[in-house]
Amino acid sequence: MKKSALLCFFVLSIMGVQAAEDKSELDALKAQAKGLSERIDAYALRQDAEEEPAGLEDEVQKGYIVDDVAGNKAPIRQKGILEMSSADTVLSVGGRIDMQSIVSWPEGAYIAGKIPLDERGENGQLLMSARDSRLWVKTRTPTDEGLVRTLIEVDFLGTTASEATTNSHGLRLRHAYLEAAGFTVGQTNSAFNSFVTLDTIRYPLNYTLVRQPVLRYSVNERLYGVDLSFEQPETTLLDQNGTIFTPKDDVVPDVVARLRYYPSWGEGSVALLGRYITQDQATLSNGSTLSGKDATFGWGVNISGKIKLFELDDIRFDAQYGVGLGRYVAFNAFAAGSIDADGKIELQATYGGHIGYRHWWTHKLRSTLAFTYAGTDNNMENVNTADYDRVNREVYGSQLNLLWIPLPNGLVGLEYSKALRTVESGIKGDMDMVTLLVRYDF
Repeated sequence: MKKSALLCFFVLSIMGVQAAEDKSELDALKAQAKGLSERIDAYALRQDAEEEPAGLEDEVQKGYIVDDVAGNKAPIRQKGILEMSSADTVLSVGGRIDMQSIVSWPEGAYIAGKIPLDERGENGQLLMSARDSRLWVKTRTPTDEGLVRTLIEVDFLGTTASEATTNSHGLRLRHAYLEAAGFTVGQTNSAFNSFVTLDTIRYPLNYTLVRQPVLRYSVNERLYGVDLSFEQPETTLLDQNGTIFTPKDDVVPDVVARLRYYPSWGEGSVALLGRYITQDQATLSNGSTLSGKDATFGWGVNISGKIKLFELDDIRFDAQYGVGLGRYVAFNAFAAGSIDADGKIELQATYGGHIGYRHWWTHKLRSTLAFTYAGTDNNMENVNTADYDRVNREVYGSQLNLLWIPLPNGLVGLEYSKALRTVESGIKGDMDMVTLLVRYDF
């Protein structure tokens, strides 16, 4: 009897040890799976954030809504009014309704190269537009090589019809790309764009917004990411008439290397740009054709970041500098360089930056105060003196807003913006703008 009891006890002990070992292995596998899931979710959220180049990249747009002012967050459903699944593919359809009412004095756009000079333009004209509404289709397909994602997104900022009747606006392609095995192929945001942006309705005057065809390889880890991107080239040069023109002679893609960093205190990125700028018997803005050709190398650096402060507040900033940056800063307000009568290219330095402080008044109400500067060192020896007022030298801007989240995925905002522009002739122009925004992402 004692031997039988001892034998049973021995067998049960072995089974208990084995069960404990199995449970330990199971717990380890669960922990690994949870870690992998968190990395996939974090990567997806970062990709969704990169798909939105404008400001207002708040928690709602990253898949979360702020639950309280202490910073606790609760997940909400992914954006998308419709989601369909096949055996191995999930297709999502969604978009945005965006209505903006704008009053500016004098009339103009809050864009570096379009600020009215010497108070030219009408005062106080009201513009109401839903053109920035969007529609997108996404797919996600798991494969043996990893997740395959696609995105096609359009807005209505294309050709405009008469405001007197239909207010029709044509479709415009924003994004169309494929992501697989670390590669991104198609049209999307340049890797040189600021990774962290201001939480404002209007773009800052120095904004680095370029969207173009790319071939990019990315490595994404929990604390950092690395991108190497080959992107569509487009040279912009200043001719003797003070006009920025495009030679259309590019032969080498622009190259961007970017490091993204996600520390506990915020976010940050550094992007380096290399360009081969060329012209071959280019046609100038006055219709004349140059007989010579020339080529040179340009470069640039863009640093952007977000520093978390107390509760949910943060400071956001970016800074750019380069020789031959051209269209990558301030919406092509400055050329990459100038060209003389013999076709020789001389590149110019361009620089800019902005800083903004975002404060949460409550868990649904926040404000941003921001300041911006951008400028360039034009080579005016190649420009006719009479055309100096066509050449932008520098711009200043400031913005103050109040943004309210009335419901999940919704946003109502009021923003005051002020801009100052100076051209090479010394003429200055300033503009004030008030924007009312009503937006819903579905």
